[in-house]
Amino acid sequence: MRLSPDLLVTFSVVAEYGNISRAAEALRLSQPAVSGQLKTLQDVVGERLYVRTAYGITLTGAGQDLLGYARLIASTLSGAAEHLEARRHRARPLRLGLSWTLGTFAVGVVRGAHEAGHEVRVTSGHSAALLETVTDGVLDAALIVRPPGPLPPGVDAHRFSAEDLCLLVPAGHPLEALGSTPLLAAAGDVFLWPLVGSTVARHAERLLGEATVNPEVQFELGSLTAVREALVRGIGVTILPPSVAGPEIDAGRVSPVLIEAPNVTLEYVVVTPSDVLARSESRQLLDLVVRSRGGVRQPPV
Repeated sequence: MRLSPDLLVTFSVVAEYGNISRAAEALRLSQPAVSGQLKTLQDVVGERLYVRTAYGITLTGAGQDLLGYARLIASTLSGAAEHLEARRHRARPLRLGLSWTLGTFAVGVVRGAHEAGHEVRVTSGHSAALLETVTDGVLDAALIVRPPGPLPPGVDAHRFSAEDLCLLVPAGHPLEALGSTPLLAAAGDVFLWPLVGSTVARHAERLLGEATVNPEVQFELGSLTAVREALVRGIGVTILPPSVAGPEIDAGRVSPVLIEAPNVTLEYVVVTPSDVLARSESRQLLDLVVRSRGGVRQPPV
């Protein structure tokens, strides 16, 4: 025996109203359609479920036995429909990409989003990879270090900050007292690489190449955290924006030394689809980034 949920829902409504005409109005069906469904249900069950009276209908014993199940099915279907409708209207999380170099900016954006009633899901990665995911529509926006060369079609970059790359050295390093230096002066130091393949690393490679510096010993540490720890321990030097080592610089354990070279400025941008005005999630993230700048430590612009 296979019962259609629609037949059981109709049966439960007819039982609730005790009248086929009023049940048909509630179900937005014609009276013959409701009567037809009741007849089909009785044929499937093989027993009489109700009897007509002058005042409407009265359930038989078989009808009373079936009514509990019919109400359960009707309630379940109604609840599922309400859930799906609410889910359809519920705002989905804002999807933000975040360059590892710009990790400190995530705090202000996520906090601002929460206060505005939004949920933000952050995905970290290399700037080039995040730019690609915005282009593909996987992310609504991304905070990245602007890569060299033109952006791909379909996306725009909105500058929100900038910062000069520096030579970061351990406290007490001979170059610390100079304040600025050509990179050739650091040719004999161990060089610390944080995120090989990242936009920041590509800029560091360019600067070393332009200065014809090829450090004899190079450590690929794989993360900004590891590089900061190596700096604190006096193991080597690196080329990074000072903001990534803000706490260590404030504590006097690491020092930024200006690099005497052209083109040392990194541009920090929010990348969004070009039609940002038509994409509410992208527009909201762009607004949140702009508003959050006052709540986080900013690099020099």
